[in-house]
Amino acid sequence: VPSLHLFVHTIEMGRGDKNHDGERDDGKREAGGRSPVSASNVATPARGGRSKDAAGAGGTDKARGPASALEDLMRRKGVDEAWCALEEMQQQGVTTDKYTVSRMLMKTVGDGRTKLNPPRVYRAIGLVERFIDMQPKDVDEVLFNALLDTCCRLKDLSRVEATMNRMHEFKVAPSPVTLGILVKTYGQAGDIQKVLQVWSDMEKQRDQANAVTYGCMIDACVKCGHLEKAVEIFQGMRKAGKHRNTILYTTLIKGYGLDKDLSSALALFREMPQEGVPYNTITFNSILDACVKCGDLATAESLLREMTAPESALDPDLITFSTLLKGYCHVGNLEKALQVAEAIKARGLRCDELVYHTLMDGCVKANDITAGV
Repeated sequence: VPSLHLFVHTIEMGRGDKNHDGERDDGKREAGGRSPVSASNVATPARGGRSKDAAGAGGTDKARGPASALEDLMRRKGVDEAWCALEEMQQQGVTTDKYTVSRMLMKTVGDGRTKLNPPRVYRAIGLVERFIDMQPKDVDEVLFNALLDTCCRLKDLSRVEATMNRMHEFKVAPSPVTLGILVKTYGQAGDIQKVLQVWSDMEKQRDQANAVTYGCMIDACVKCGHLEKAVEIFQGMRKAGKHRNTILYTTLIKGYGLDKDLSSALALFREMPQEGVPYNTITFNSILDACVKCGDLATAESLLREMTAPESALDPDLITFSTLLKGYCHVGNLEKALQVAEAIKARGLRCDELVYHTLMDGCVKANDITAGV
């Protein structure tokens, strides 16, 4: 069996040294970096923790030496080309390392800000599952977590459960990261019974969990309309002194907003600076949304003034303005809604389809068809 470096080089030569777009490689590398949090403002579990033997983001690890040729191919020509090489390697019985495979899977899924390409992702999942079959002694919790997180993003519950069964089959112990992925998966599916069951069953992992995993659990409870459990978990973290986290506060504020409990949402919002927890734009957006849901536009206006004050370090985004715009349109105050639309343009933000739909809805409620046209 040829060495991995030689094998990958042979594959590249066989493809005419082309990159993943079919053009000749000019030596450029992909831009690195990814967001540490998902679009839902809850840190992605598979990226929020790692086992003690997992490599860092760099290209070297004491346990495995320099980055593999497969990983080098991924950096130079893209992850799709790396999957093609892995597929050919597997056909020839050439092994690789679990660290590279985990990173390839994470790279394929991305940071949650772009739309997934299911056929592309399922192909990657299939190759990872073949890696597990071919190299059962090389699998670990990090690889399984990457696989679980990918299935979670696809909302593929059956694949998540099949992967958990394989973890048990290979006697790979789940970690707090695993717990976070599972509660997130069942939370986005609206299955509160499964959320509570997993949280109860994985007591050891729960005791070792950090704010990321607890954030996933609170978010799952909020999504399932089980605010009481979310508050219970947060209060438990408060007693342990582990509650000082912007994401935890923001998620619970969102929960109070969905429950139309504005007083509790505002109390939690005002508690944050007292506890040394910084606001972010999503925190303001969540409390503004709570105000709009409860019909308190005066408080929403006051909060927006606070956010845009000269001493504020935060900048409103399109969601900030569109939330307030939605509130004005809902009560038929078209004049103020149009002022918000002008403020969006004045800040150099681009109105999206939702903003225009909301404005047209406001025009209809205000019986001002001319303004809508």
